[in-house]
Amino acid sequence: MDSRKKLEILKGSLESGIIDKEQFEKEKKKLESDVKGFDKKIKEINRADVNEEPTKSSEVVLLITITIIFLLLAAILAFSYFYKQKPKTIEELHILNLKGKLNPSQGYLYKGIYSFIILDNVWYTQLSSPKGTKVYNLALRYSPRDLKEIVIEGALDGEFFNNQTEFYVTFNPTGRSLQYVGLAVADFDVHMSKVFEKIPIPACDRNETDVCKKKPITTCDDTDKLVLYIKEAEKFRVYYKNNCIVVEGNGIDLVKGVDRILYNLYNIMGQEEA
Repeated sequence: MDSRKKLEILKGSLESGIIDKEQFEKEKKKLESDVKGFDKKIKEINRADVNEEPTKSSEVVLLITITIIFLLLAAILAFSYFYKQKPKTIEELHILNLKGKLNPSQGYLYKGIYSFIILDNVWYTQLSSPKGTKVYNLALRYSPRDLKEIVIEGALDGEFFNNQTEFYVTFNPTGRSLQYVGLAVADFDVHMSKVFEKIPIPACDRNETDVCKKKPITTCDDTDKLVLYIKEAEKFRVYYKNNCIVVEGNGIDLVKGVDRILYNLYNIMGQEEA
């Protein structure tokens, strides 16, 4: 029973004469002591509840904040993944390039007409066939911007070039830059066979190896043939000699020379672009 109730009952006992004054005071002191102790405990409990509440509240707020941050980060990452991916196709890059949305190191317009974009260290441009029935995606190692200082000397017999269905690729089989010769020849062969529809015929400029014994020995002096002559030399030169296309030099210059010739054959670059 509550101590306050007992105190009320005790007062009633005094008034009714069940207990005397002395006994009442004695029992009253006991009950008042119990009441004070009870009140003290209630205050401690309330104080503990007040201190505990903010702690729990802070933890809840912290958890909610962390959850919101996590969800925002997830949303940002998802948006970046689905909507901000870099374009992967040549067509997408050309579209962005034509809109002027590519960094100059990624793409540019040459002469305001030709879109050049780079993908995996290869430069691409698009070219329509003379009749407009085909669109070629041309792939070259260098863009016109890289080759503008190279001048093509001499003159190529255009009618002779157009009438030939095959061409001879010749070089010195004992040269020192054969890896670059091979790269230049491979690049030229791909373009000539796919776009110009001419069949490449491997040749040598001299008969000094076993391989060349089975190949035609060809130079620019064979005026009845269309010839690409990759010629190792100290000085870098690119020139036409009627029926013959000549790239002279060493190392990577041989590859640059071939790209420069191809741009001229495609009418993308003139013979003098410096």
